[in-house]
Amino acid sequence: MKQFYFLCGLPRAGNTLLASLINQNKNVTITANSILADILFDIYKLYNHEIFLNFPDKKSLQNVSKNVFNNYYSDWKANIIIDRSTWGTPMNLFILKEIFENLKFIILYRPVLECLASFVKLVKPNDIQNYCDQIMSEEGIIGKNLWSIKNIINSKEKYQIVHYGNLILNPEKEIKNIFNFLNIKYQKLKFKNIKQLKINNIEYNDEIIEMPNLHKIRTKDIKKSKYDIKKILPEEIIKKYEFLDLKI
Repeated sequence: MKQFYFLCGLPRAGNTLLASLINQNKNVTITANSILADILFDIYKLYNHEIFLNFPDKKSLQNVSKNVFNNYYSDWKANIIIDRSTWGTPMNLFILKEIFENLKFIILYRPVLECLASFVKLVKPNDIQNYCDQIMSEEGIIGKNLWSIKNIINSKEKYQIVHYGNLILNPEKEIKNIFNFLNIKYQKLKFKNIKQLKINNIEYNDEIIEMPNLHKIRTKDIKKSKYDIKKILPEEIIKKYEFLDLKI
């Protein structure tokens, strides 16, 4: 029987790097962005379907939800799966609690303005202010993940914070902390000449989302890119979002 834990990280906060490092351990796999939250949400919507309401066999439908994780990951070799998604949003968290009794979350966090600047530097949008507002919205790539993290903390779930800056400075220490939190035996990992993320011989295809290199990591060594946020983000955006950082 596989064990399941959950990664809720802000984008551009080292999610792919963390997976590339931890996945060297053959018994543990951090997933790419997971589709399971969408699958489970679509199943949950069936509770309002006319056919279900006409014959409300709740237990049988619950059996489908409860077996989604084991069925989806049945061919994966690792016994411990850390599924990455916005699992902390209210509906996703509600659905998880219907399936699992003992939830544990890894929260990968980076200051919001750094995440914004990293996206702008990567995408180079024509209208920076509009682009930032889009990705900071409740359904935007940063906004939704930030909402997810806030709700995990406010709901008093079990979680382990990993700050991006600490992950870059001392990745081994941070990974040992994660393994200790999840009660996993630590095995020595490589922190130089690491490989791009590949799981079951599948890699990210960032051309699909029109953001080439979104999930590419430095492979030679681990270090933080240096750039001046004030030169990348408009002053209006800095003032608008600088107070959103969580005190964690």
